[in-house]
Amino acid sequence: MGKVKITILSETEKMRGTSFPLVNDQYTVGRSDTADICIPDPTISGHHCTLLKTEDESYAVRDEGSTNGTRVNGEKVETEVIPLKNGDILQVGGVEILFDNGEEHHTEVHTMTVINLEETGTVSMTPSQMKNLGNANSNHSRSLRDNRKHNIIIYGIIGVVALLALGAIAYACISMFGSAPAPTP
Repeated sequence: MGKVKITILSETEKMRGTSFPLVNDQYTVGRSDTADICIPDPTISGHHCTLLKTEDESYAVRDEGSTNGTRVNGEKVETEVIPLKNGDILQVGGVEILFDNGEEHHTEVHTMTVINLEETGTVSMTPSQMKNLGNANSNHSRSLRDNRKHNIIIYGIIGVVALLALGAIAYACISMFGSAPAPTP
């Protein structure tokens, strides 16, 4: 078996892609500085869960009474210890973590992660209001031209610059031609 590690998948405090090699018999995971694996995310409890080395040199997870819960592949971890398999998605609060037991991959694997915020109790908007940020190839992105507030600001700036330019031209014309000689009687 290769090197066992976990890798943060979610964007949290610029930790996305951060890996933690696992070699000890257990690791505490939480927001607290005293946790073995500290992830400073508000959806994670101080001591959220524990990773435990198993007899087969893999790991299992146990929730430590966390507020927002621990899940493995979407299934809530209750009071039992859940063994982790290569490629499992561990959800700690609102943060998704990939478990990699170091096995050789002979086939290409694609993982799409989805956090159900309604189940974590941390939802502040309905899922239908959220955009799917995971599909980078989507042609449904909204351009700045479609943003009404953005357009008002841009047109306002253009208008102010145009008025300043006209004022500068008028001032230059008045300065050059404003002192014309008075007509003679």
